[in-house]
Amino acid sequence: MATQPVTYKKVFGDYEISTTDVDGSTQSQIVLRSEQVRIYGDLIVTGDQSVVSETNLSIKDRIAMLNEGEGGNGVTGIYSGLEVDRGSLSNALLVFDESTDTWNISVDGGSSYDEILTTGTGLKNIVEDLTPQLGGNLDVNSKQIISVSDGDIVLAPNGTGTVKVEGAELALDELASDPTAQAGYNLIYHKAESSGGSGVYFKTSTTNDELISKTKAIVYSIIF
Repeated sequence: MATQPVTYKKVFGDYEISTTDVDGSTQSQIVLRSEQVRIYGDLIVTGDQSVVSETNLSIKDRIAMLNEGEGGNGVTGIYSGLEVDRGSLSNALLVFDESTDTWNISVDGGSSYDEILTTGTGLKNIVEDLTPQLGGNLDVNSKQIISVSDGDIVLAPNGTGTVKVEGAELALDELASDPTAQAGYNLIYHKAESSGGSGVYFKTSTTNDELISKTKAIVYSIIF
C-alpha cells in the first residue's frame, strides 16, 4: 500500500475558522471526516451542549471531574452527577446533593430522590430496602445483632426449615431473674443453678422449672 502524502499547515498566532449560512444570519457546521482525529493539547469546548455518539466511550482518567470550575461554596446548582436517558421512561440519575452531603438516586427524572450514601458513613439505612437479600455469608465483624426498645429478634426459617447452630456452642448469658412468660412460646434461659442443677431453665405460660443435670437425676432416681 502506497504511503499517503502528509499535508502540513503551520500558522503563527491564533487560527480561527468561522462559518455562516449564505445569508450570513446563522452559523453553519464544520465537519471533519476522518478515521481518527488527534489533538495534541487541551481541548476546550465552549457551548451549551456536547454530544458524543459512540457505542463505547473510554476514559483513561481514574477520576472524571463534574461541575469543574465551581466558584461557590459547594455545588451552586445543589445537584451534580450522572443522568441516564431511558427513552419513554423517566430518566434515572445518580447525583451528589450539596444540601445534605449525600449521594442520591432518582428514577423519575429528578422529581424525587432517595439517599443511598452519606459522606463518611457508607450506606444510609438498610431499613429503606424493604426486601434486602444477601449475596453471600454475613460476617458480623465481631459486632452484635441487637434490637432497640425491648424489641424481639426473630429467626424464622421458611416452611419446614430449622434454626441450626453448627460448629460452636450456644452460650446463654446468666439472667438475674426469671423472664416474663410469652404465650405460645417455651422460653429456654440460663440462671444461677440450684444444687446439682444445670442452670438451664424453661418457662411456659403455666410451668417454670430447671432442667436437672445427669448427676442430680441419678441421685433422684436412687432416692425416689
